[in-house]
Amino acid sequence: MALKKIGAYTVALILTSATALLGKPTEAKSHLTAKVGDQVTVTTSDTTIPLPATIIAIVKNKYTVQMLPSYQYKGNEQFQISARQIKLVFPAQPEAEIKSSSDLGKSKVTKENKKNGTILTASATAGNKAKVLNGLFTRFGQSFEGKRLICQEEQFYFYTDGRVYHGLPPEGPAHLDWSNALKDTPNLCGSYGIIGDTIIFQWSGSEQPVTWKLRRKGNNLELNGMVADKAPTFPNNAKLDGTYSRPEIIVFQGKPVTTPVIYLFTADGKVTVEQKDKKLTVQKHSGSYSLSGNDLELNLGSDHTTSTIFPQHLDNRSLKSPDRLSINGKLFERVQ
Repeated sequence: MALKKIGAYTVALILTSATALLGKPTEAKSHLTAKVGDQVTVTTSDTTIPLPATIIAIVKNKYTVQMLPSYQYKGNEQFQISARQIKLVFPAQPEAEIKSSSDLGKSKVTKENKKNGTILTASATAGNKAKVLNGLFTRFGQSFEGKRLICQEEQFYFYTDGRVYHGLPPEGPAHLDWSNALKDTPNLCGSYGIIGDTIIFQWSGSEQPVTWKLRRKGNNLELNGMVADKAPTFPNNAKLDGTYSRPEIIVFQGKPVTTPVIYLFTADGKVTVEQKDKKLTVQKHSGSYSLSGNDLELNLGSDHTTSTIFPQHLDNRSLKSPDRLSINGKLFERVQ
């Protein structure tokens, strides 16, 4: 499920300690200094989740707001609300700040980040646990389409330097080439910042930020009212011991044939990958692997690949032989 881009903010998401998006946001109080034209997040009779809007009129302490597009509203809907329904106020951004933040979503080479060669100019407050997220989260949701229950899920990988990737990093989070990803899939690359119980996304493929409600539940999150579970990670240089398989469909002589893809991991760092080609001939490739965090690196002769990996536990909580492995979004079951 793709994120819905909302709002008409023309700002960068650069957070430093207590400062944030569009200047410093003002918490809603009875003595609000919000003016006509200010961007705000508000609750309405239809939702308790703060959503973006623009103040278009103020009469006797009543605020008329025009909603911006979001998951709840198409945009342009108008409501009259009280001061207590305004959660955050974003005054107009000074011209100097607009200029300084104009390179949001771009990257630059730094000596400190030689591995990926890039660093995003916008960032969360490094080292402040209240302001940063870290790791892979899967967000779950359910909706009805007629009488059918539709289950959806999407992934977010949060970096502690303020970057966020929408989906599973195809090369693994530590091996993702951020500069190439910005060019190839800018809509999946962005920045995030946290202000109290609000998280703001700025996706590189759009000038418009996305504002969501954020709640922390232990290691997990609630993002815009939907649970987001944090994926377990492997220790540095972890080893697996087991055989994992998943079915794959191959078209052979015009007919679909189901055949397994098998990974055999051993505790000494060796791996064998077995699958059939389009002629149903068994192909085996052996080599070595390394595993850390949510990154899997395979060296199969001349073939070197990196992937996003995480365990899915059922009854067995072992990280050495988990019940299931998700490798680049494909689920493998342990068979022995």
